[in-house]
This record gives sequence, structure tokens and C-alpha cells, in this order.
Amino acid sequence: MKETSKLFRVIACVAVLAGSMVLSQAAQVGKAVVRRVVGAAEASEGGAWKALKGGEQLAPGTVIRTANDSSVDLFLDQNGPLVRLVENTTLGLEKLNFENTGVDTVIETQLDLKSGRIVGSVKKLSATSKYEIKTPNGVAGIRGTEYVISADGTIKVMKGQIVAVYVKADGGVVTQVVNAGEKFNPATQKVEPMTAEESAEAEAMATSIKGGARTEEAVIETPPVIFVSPVVGGSQ
Repeated sequence: MKETSKLFRVIACVAVLAGSMVLSQAAQVGKAVVRRVVGAAEASEGGAWKALKGGEQLAPGTVIRTANDSSVDLFLDQNGPLVRLVENTTLGLEKLNFENTGVDTVIETQLDLKSGRIVGSVKKLSATSKYEIKTPNGVAGIRGTEYVISADGTIKVMKGQIVAVYVKADGGVVTQVVNAGEKFNPATQKVEPMTAEESAEAEAMATSIKGGARTEEAVIETPPVIFVSPVVGGSQ
């Protein structure tokens, strides 16, 4: 009887271990592919900065920065798919996880916008997926949408919806839902309609990244230079 009980425990342990192995194999780490570099941009994986080139693959943990009159287009595949860093922007790739469940793809994307501004296009996500953009003063939770987000906390939504969490100077927290055609203004901590000019600019930026060069066509239009990216103050 004792031997039978012991055998059952061994079988149970093996089953748990096998299940853990299946889960660990199912969860995968994505990457960002540099589709286009205009001007000068650099990347660092925790060490020295190096010039960024079209076609490179960047792993989570990489930080990217752009110089004056420069931009970088990234293809995140299932974790995006598209993000553009405009000039004088510093962006960290914190998490690019995804798991194919057989029913849908569950993703966990986390970007850290340290300074500057990014433009993104995100496909419709499963209910259990998470796509977040951290800023020095908050975080934006994104569903399937097109957006422009600045490190100062300004959020503009062209399609879809974003939940903005903003931390005020006194430590208070403001949570706002930003819908298509609206923007979150950190100065007032309120959601406002975009002006016609703002809407046209945002739409043009979103259209531009969706029509960007493919990986094999990626270009650098000017030689890279060494520079120091500006830092936006504030703390989360």
C-alpha cells in the first residue's frame, strides 16, 4: 500500500514538472527589429552605446536613443507591431513576452519612455494581454490602438482606447480613459478633444509608420554621431 502511495506521488510530481516544462516552452521572448533609421541613433544593452543600423534585432533590456532630426522605426511583431521614436527620444524595451495558447496569443509588452516622444500602432489584443508604456510620471495601458505618447505624460489617441495613469507632483494619482480623437493633458490632468491640427498631425504620423520601409530596405540617411540625449525630470 505504501509503495503504491509513493508511486502515485512520484507520478504526480512528474506530471507537475512536465506541465511546468510545457508552460516554460510556450512562453517566449520576442524581439524588436529595426526597420528604418533616419539620421543618428544609438542602442545600449547595459554597456557602451553603439550606432544603430537598419535590420538589427534588439532584445528586451535594450535602450535606444535618437539625436536631433532623427527617428527609428521598430517592428515588434506580435508584441506591437510598430513603434517609432522621433528625434531626441530615449526608449527602453523592458518586456516583449508572448505565448501562443492555441486559442490566441497572449502578450506582455512593456516600454519605458524616458524622454521624447513615440508613435505606435498596436493590433487588437486578447483580454489577458498587456501593453504598457511607462513615462517618468505615469503609465499608459494600451488596447488595440494608434497613439502618440510623450515623456511629459501627453497622450493622443487616433484609434482605440488608452487608460492613462498619471502621478501628480503631490503624489496623487489621476486615472483617465482616453478615446479616439482625444488627448490626455498632463497640465490639467484632464482628457480633452484634439484640435483639428493635432488630429491631422497625429494621423499623418500613424500613416507614416505603417508605410515605412521594410527591414531589408532599412536605411540610414546620415552618418551616426555621438550625442547625449536630454533627460525629462519627474519620478513615477
